[in-house]
Amino acid sequence: MKEIKFNVPFLAGNERKYLDEVFQNMQFAGNGPFTNRVQSFLEAYLNAPRVLLTHSCTGALELAAMLAGFGPGDEVIVPSFTFVTSASAIQRTGATVVFCEVDQETMIVDLVDLESKITEKTKGVVIVDYAGNTCNFEQVTKICSQYGLECIEDAAQGLGSLYKGKKLSTLARFGAISFHETKNIHSGLGGCLVINNQKDVEKAEMVWERGTNRSAFFKGLVDKYSWQEIGSSFYPSELQAAFLFAQLEGLETNLKKRKDVWESYFNEISKIEKRSKFRILKTPDWCENNAHLFGLIFETPEMADKIRIDLNKHGINAVIHYVPLHESKVGADLGYTASDLPITSNAASCLLRLPLHHELSQDDVFYIIQTLGELLDSNSPNYRL
Repeated sequence: MKEIKFNVPFLAGNERKYLDEVFQNMQFAGNGPFTNRVQSFLEAYLNAPRVLLTHSCTGALELAAMLAGFGPGDEVIVPSFTFVTSASAIQRTGATVVFCEVDQETMIVDLVDLESKITEKTKGVVIVDYAGNTCNFEQVTKICSQYGLECIEDAAQGLGSLYKGKKLSTLARFGAISFHETKNIHSGLGGCLVINNQKDVEKAEMVWERGTNRSAFFKGLVDKYSWQEIGSSFYPSELQAAFLFAQLEGLETNLKKRKDVWESYFNEISKIEKRSKFRILKTPDWCENNAHLFGLIFETPEMADKIRIDLNKHGINAVIHYVPLHESKVGADLGYTASDLPITSNAASCLLRLPLHHELSQDDVFYIIQTLGELLDSNSPNYRL
């Protein structure tokens, strides 16, 4: 039986070559030549004032939350359907997370529900760019301006995606990108903070550099460095940076291969969609996504689970995604129950993701599509209209 993995980490070709260069340079600890090369690449690619590499997207989000000034007594609104660190990064500042609904067509934050959650304690919002897509950011900017809120764009899945021609991660004061091995471009573990206001750069560099002005020292701006801010050790080793630089060289190749798979899925599964009880996860008209994932949303959780199990029996590793954070133990500790965000709870349980990676052949894609169609057209009442 054919076995198709859900994800295969990308390799661009020069990873080992650049790792050897790190050994030749004998500088391993980080914030060295490869860190600078990666940051310069990303600054040019994103057209951002400053990009700081981090050991993870979690680290980037924690750095952003510190720079945004969140703290005890503040509330920050976060969509419940997201990875845990979208929320835990806020909690580490002492602020309280307030969960809101997502739009069931896109699984991106519902801005109407978000605005309804704003109180006099609300200090900020986290906008999660799910599946390489985002919401109406003009509306986000308007809401933040009206209520005086700070905005962090969690673009963990967003490198290579566009919103009305602008790169995701550049739409708010701070953006965070993931380079985890499940992402299109990766360094095993890794991430970066995208700083979109030049006024934040100096402080961000100090917090990133363990709270010191070491970056200013290396630029020759001070003759010695010392402790200036409350910070932490956020950046990765040179080994990770070297690996990531090789990956970035293959960014356009990676995007092309993934988009070819995504388009094949969309073109053929759209035909099945017309006769079956599911819909393709919607890409908003204002977005051009990076083909990070391809999702199907079924009519019921039971149907989604049955299809998942049957696809796996046919060697196709289809998977679910996040359990909504308000349904978690920590969510319960914060006073939430599953019924508090019913749209999110239902949509999350109906979502199924198909394999999508650079090594999928057209034969693999057509096997997945054919198998899905046959399952949906079977005589089982679980599938038929």
